[in-house]
Amino acid sequence: MEIISGIDNFPCGNPACVTVGTFDGLHIGHQAVLRQLKETAIRKGLKSAVITFSPHPKQVLLPGADICFVLSQKEKIEAFSKSGIDFLVFHPFSREFAGLTAEEFFKDMLCKKMNMKHLIKGFNNHFGKDRLSDISVIRKYGLEAGFEVTETEKLLSGSSDFPVSSTTVRRLIHEGAVDKAAEILGYNFFITGKVVHGRHLGRQIGFPTANILSDDKNKIIPKSGVYEAFCVLDGVKYPVMLNIGSNPTVNADEDKIFFEAHIIGFSGDVYSKEITVTLIKRLRDEKKFSSLEELKKQLEEDKTKISV
Repeated sequence: MEIISGIDNFPCGNPACVTVGTFDGLHIGHQAVLRQLKETAIRKGLKSAVITFSPHPKQVLLPGADICFVLSQKEKIEAFSKSGIDFLVFHPFSREFAGLTAEEFFKDMLCKKMNMKHLIKGFNNHFGKDRLSDISVIRKYGLEAGFEVTETEKLLSGSSDFPVSSTTVRRLIHEGAVDKAAEILGYNFFITGKVVHGRHLGRQIGFPTANILSDDKNKIIPKSGVYEAFCVLDGVKYPVMLNIGSNPTVNADEDKIFFEAHIIGFSGDVYSKEITVTLIKRLRDEKKFSSLEELKKQLEEDKTKISV
């Protein structure tokens, strides 16, 4: 996969099959779009190209808003690299770019600068300042400019019939329903960061924790509480009891959020290392205990529920 900075720098000598979106989370709907993209590109002898944006459109159009994402840009690139596409284009999003109509975007950007011959449209894709989604109008533009269009079908998640969308995923994670979010993502939500020194209080009660400093300030934070999780260290998978929250028993600052992972069965040194903790399900709310002894008793009970 080749990463391109901007549509203007695309090697337009290669006729392309293109899809466009923000792709936060790369959920099962996005994955269906990518499969369609690759299948169509191979069948028609085209290069497969994904266009996404940096910064995210909301960061430009809603300055100052509290915006968070399922995947950091680094994580998104890694996920795309596993998909088998030929090109990943990060186009700079600006207010000027947002002012293009859908017709201008298709004809002047995608066709002229990327030699687009086929467009893969997600069922909820909207294009341009006119927010065009009508497939018949897009096909009309295609006839005029020389590209075909395929629209993917709407998907619902497996057992819950939640709409498959990044908005739904973010809402579920905010609510702590990481198991439901996983049905839409097609994988379990994860947090990556460097292990830093904490207050070492967990060690005093027999529950040492790896304090994780997230590597992206815009990464979504799940609802506070205790989670069943796991991590992989030196090729070995370990069950994890993860606490997300302000740790009210020993911390008075409710606005400060900690990620504290008790790695069950591991006794090595992980300080300064980057680790990824994958969340399975939320076990309970975060509580304030009257003593460390009471906290220890609750943690012992929580540990019995970890079955990864």
